[in-house]
Amino acid sequence: MFILVCQKLAEVIFKKSCAITFIISSSFLIPQQCFSDELENMIEKVSALQQWQHLLHYRSHSLLGFMESENDTDSFFISPTGKTDLKAELIAEVALFSLSEQPDNESLQCRFPARYQWLKQFYPNWKDQACSELNEWKSDVDAHKLTLIFPASYLNSPSSMYGHTLIRLDREDESKSKLLSYSVNFAANADPTDNELVFSYKGLAGGYPGVVSILPYYAKVNEYSHLEHRDVWEYQLNLTEQEVDQFVNHIWETKETEFDYFFFDENCSYRLLALLDASSERIDVAKNFSLKAMPINTIRSLIDSDKVDSVEYRASSGVMLNQQQEQLSESQKDWAKKIIEEPDYLNNEAFMQLPEFERAQILEVSISYLRYLVVKKKQNSPANRKKSLALLSARSKIPMQDVFQPIVEPEIRDDEGHLTHRAMVALGQQNNDEFVDLQMRIAYHELMDLPDGFIRGGQIEMGALTLRGVNKNNTSAITEKDELSLQLQRFSIINILSLGSRDHFQQPISWRVNAGFDRFILEGSDLFAHLDVGGGYSYDLGFNGDAEKSGKSASDWGQVYGLLEGRLKASGQFEDNYQLSAGAQMGWLYQGSQWQVNTYGSWLPSVLGEEFDYQDIVIAVGSKLERNLQLRLEGKKQWLSKSGDTVDGDSISLGLNWYF
Repeated sequence: MFILVCQKLAEVIFKKSCAITFIISSSFLIPQQCFSDELENMIEKVSALQQWQHLLHYRSHSLLGFMESENDTDSFFISPTGKTDLKAELIAEVALFSLSEQPDNESLQCRFPARYQWLKQFYPNWKDQACSELNEWKSDVDAHKLTLIFPASYLNSPSSMYGHTLIRLDREDESKSKLLSYSVNFAANADPTDNELVFSYKGLAGGYPGVVSILPYYAKVNEYSHLEHRDVWEYQLNLTEQEVDQFVNHIWETKETEFDYFFFDENCSYRLLALLDASSERIDVAKNFSLKAMPINTIRSLIDSDKVDSVEYRASSGVMLNQQQEQLSESQKDWAKKIIEEPDYLNNEAFMQLPEFERAQILEVSISYLRYLVVKKKQNSPANRKKSLALLSARSKIPMQDVFQPIVEPEIRDDEGHLTHRAMVALGQQNNDEFVDLQMRIAYHELMDLPDGFIRGGQIEMGALTLRGVNKNNTSAITEKDELSLQLQRFSIINILSLGSRDHFQQPISWRVNAGFDRFILEGSDLFAHLDVGGGYSYDLGFNGDAEKSGKSASDWGQVYGLLEGRLKASGQFEDNYQLSAGAQMGWLYQGSQWQVNTYGSWLPSVLGEEFDYQDIVIAVGSKLERNLQLRLEGKKQWLSKSGDTVDGDSISLGLNWYF
């Protein structure tokens, strides 16, 4: 009877408020006396449970000694202190969930169905309310399985350098195209007028709110697979139907709310893990990424916790074009480009005399190439649309199907590549001095790292710090502490290099940005700050990088590259405290599964500041010991020329890299 009185009190409060958002304080509106000792104990117990924290997206700030929700929308809570008080929020919701005979779509159950379904196990006498809008939306979504989607990294976009994740809601009828399913995405709600530099800064500093959105999957596939030429990996999760339903309920709760967005931690991948945590008591993985959440590591965490049933691969349009054109002769490639440049070649007598099989291949490559021009180069003109119709019409007149070999799936998935952190120890000699190098790198991958599972010719390094212990003049054993000096040898803030190979159809620009601190390998060189930028071309010798990444055998001879570069250096060791130089770098890169080689030479004459010319030659060889262990040998030679005088330095080192 006492409980019924309290429920009636809550009903009166709810009806008179006319809206839940008018509730001012659960502690005032629902008297504490309305909760018996038994109910009070239940409140204490449930509010302390981990799943209640997950449903409210609470995060522990251990250093500051408190917990609060990461959701920043007031309407996500009932209690005015719900963002910071789990118990107060539970009291408010229990009171309103207890109400009976509420109008359709107006009960709290309709607003927070995931919370209601989970709490009902503790309060089984609650009466389900009518929620026609929610049920209609869920029927349209028709989710029966969840698949985690991973579009691979894309170097030309700051927000996508480490890849991205989203979740596809697979329908019950598996005969229907998966492209028609819905997908759940979390991303920064960025200002469309912001350029990439502003976007990068705000993404790092938390300058954008993050929002959960649900949209057709085909739209995301077009965005990632065509617009950005990114391979897509699909990881089907082994959630039960009840857990999938709870996930969908929770998306309903969060889809019109905001969270903070930070590029490194509270990003797309972290938020999706938090959404999964809220859907199942079997999942508790978001807590492992409180400082940094790289998409590939979040996938590994789900695999390691046995939450992945199967994996499928969707090749990007760029990979498909590459694999198709590799099966053409040089004359066929020329025909494919001619037809795009001048559609009249479709009726050319020489073209029509080619065997049907060859013509079908040429036409399919032309169609793929035109799609590349339309989407990648943003050349969606009426003329190109007319060309597309003509090509499709010509291809339809040739009855042959499957004129190309099936797309080759990579032998090593992205999640099976080396781990993202790296520690290195190396022994070496610089000029006449022995040294020991100790390096720690936060992320992620460089050209000489083990390449399996990564984009060939791609490099993204951040936070690589190298300490060097030097034994001067080699007068005693390096282990004697009294002869050993310690110095910061190098600190790479960010080092990005994209060596995209050019071919008949795709002709990307190679580019690099490298900022940090370094030393010359000359006697007495001080630490200097530097910023390097460059651009140029890269060409494959044999199979191209994307083809090998997609499973080609290693008859690849690597790639050659040339970059025009500028380097700005700042240090007290320079006249006027700076030097600007500009020149070129040329090199050869081989990235095999077992062996890796990078050799290059640079020439950078001065432009401004202290007048000296810089030249170097570097040879690096790596050998795979196991998935996360590599042996590396590196030799360097540097020359600095000023007023006819030249000084030089050299170093050689043997190191062991451990990825973790």
